[in-house]
Amino acid sequence: MAVTAQNPPPPYRFDERLRMIPVDPETLAARVAVADPHDFAGLRRLGIALMLLGRYEQALDRLDQALVLADTEQRRVTVWINLADVYRYQGEPGHAETLYRRALDVSRALDDPDLVSFAAHHLGKSLAEQHRPREARELLNEAMRLRVAEGDSELIESTRAALDHLDELALPLPPAVTAVLGPLPAWSGDHEGRGGNLLRAGGHWIKRGPRAVAEYERLIWLRDTGIAVPEVAAFAEDVLVLADAGAPSLASAAPEPREIGTLMGTVLRALHALPVARCPFDGGLDVTLAQAHRAVVEGFADPADFDDDHRALTPAEVLDRLRARRPAEEDLVVTHGDFTPGNVLTDGRLLDVGALGRADRYRDLALAERDLAGDFGADAVRAFFTAYGLPDPDRGRLDYYRLLDELF
Repeated sequence: MAVTAQNPPPPYRFDERLRMIPVDPETLAARVAVADPHDFAGLRRLGIALMLLGRYEQALDRLDQALVLADTEQRRVTVWINLADVYRYQGEPGHAETLYRRALDVSRALDDPDLVSFAAHHLGKSLAEQHRPREARELLNEAMRLRVAEGDSELIESTRAALDHLDELALPLPPAVTAVLGPLPAWSGDHEGRGGNLLRAGGHWIKRGPRAVAEYERLIWLRDTGIAVPEVAAFAEDVLVLADAGAPSLASAAPEPREIGTLMGTVLRALHALPVARCPFDGGLDVTLAQAHRAVVEGFADPADFDDDHRALTPAEVLDRLRARRPAEEDLVVTHGDFTPGNVLTDGRLLDVGALGRADRYRDLALAERDLAGDFGADAVRAFFTAYGLPDPDRGRLDYYRLLDELF
């Protein structure tokens, strides 16, 4: 394709891992600073430019706006792929794969070869990065067949390069991590708590991406507070390695229900007693409602997982209700953010602290009550609130924060 004034060269090139990087970051940043997006195409361009500059949160914001304006299925598909690219570059392969697969399924239903090849190509590269070469090759071969049929030489060459360098696309582990795990760790996908960016190898738990970075920061902050947490075996770049705790969680253990409730109440009381002014992490409603909005726009909130009394609501209706019923004040403490029996070990250590931050205490109380009631019954709930020191909790706040959790 010839470069003309009407068709300028793209503002990026591909690095050795076939990821887009800006050709001239300074000029691109200057263009972004004066951009005036008012339409679908402008928002998409701005979102992609922000991604190239590594400003991922802003890129997601702009692409979410484009998604709201998308007035055809084809336009929605292109934005899903752009959003997936941002999540992939940011280090969230789970979110990226969900969006790529959604785009691929809808493209096939539309019988649109261009969109199918676009989605298959990007998903194939993402899976190759995650050490899944067989699946990646199948998708890239599908993209290649479609692109050869269309005859676009640039797209054909792009997919051929991915196929030729498939093994080189896999994201390596940092040296500090391989020093602990070895150069070729044996990964386990069958374990309690599996999912997201979590793997297990050699008696260690491994997390990668921005959530791993967030958890490391919080673990380091918690280390000197007296709150028991797992040991950090290694951390480098965006990879966190935790030593195996050697104890089951309360969700998988079988102690007497009142013992479970008492332990959870005791642990949470200690966490909420930490000086909130010293906590540098914000988990309040301004933050969480913004995250909830993104989950709704991007389609990550699944009504099938809602509690029974919320099952008739759509994610958008849940968000509207949360905004309309937002409490006037927040009783701020240092909250865990996902305080459930699965995230408390039988020895009292806390797991998965990546969402820890300053927030209303009912953010933790609501989830603890819901899971204890569902899994262990009323005795466990009563023991929990007794140990926590709140025998008469505010039902309205419990219901509000349980509703909020539907979007996470």
